[in-house]
Amino acid sequence: MKVAILSDIHGNLEALEAVLADLKNQGPDQVICLGDLVGYGPDPEAVVQISIDQGFTAILGNHEAALISKKDRDWMNFQTKENSIATKALLSQPSLKHCIALPRPIIVEKARFVHGCPPDSVLKYLYLLTDNDISEIADELGERLCFVGHTHELVLVSVSRGQIVREQLKEGCHLLQEDRKYLINAGSVGQPRDMNRKAKYVLWDSSSGILEVRALSYPSHITADKILARGFPKAYAIRISS
Repeated sequence: MKVAILSDIHGNLEALEAVLADLKNQGPDQVICLGDLVGYGPDPEAVVQISIDQGFTAILGNHEAALISKKDRDWMNFQTKENSIATKALLSQPSLKHCIALPRPIIVEKARFVHGCPPDSVLKYLYLLTDNDISEIADELGERLCFVGHTHELVLVSVSRGQIVREQLKEGCHLLQEDRKYLINAGSVGQPRDMNRKAKYVLWDSSSGILEVRALSYPSHITADKILARGFPKAYAIRISS
């Protein structure tokens, strides 16, 4: 089975459109969104509706959780909290209902998919975990692979016989070894934070074990202009266009 994994689209319609065009050529059997369809970006309603219309399998991110949970919203800094409130006002009731009903983790092809950190956290960042944390998670994890988002970075963490290796995922293909467990950080479609502004997602072939990182150019200046026109923080525009 060929699975496309998208994460952290963050209301970036232009980045999502670039990914959609690429998906037509790649022909995945299923598309999974690792949460944060909304937040930061100027087009949350369009992104949510596309994910529904395209039949994407989506899970809950912290920005979806913040739409209804004051506790989850209070976890954010002041600027992001204010943006969450503004984002909620841009969503139709059907889109809002869809977002808040998303599951936290799902299992597909014997792999786990969660926004932040396994088993089901939408808040915990992978990069904050110590090697001991990783070892404990790997021991307790029933699945050999776990795909996560949240950090907006592409990272591959492998665990084998107590040895933990963390490496940056580069554009192109990577072979996942059958004798290892993996935590795979799928990067970000709409707001990458790895000094490469392209829209990124990954393709996973569950039969061959090949993981491919796709990175696509898109007119980020259009998105940045719309962010400013919305009155959203200038920092959100700078992140995707500079």
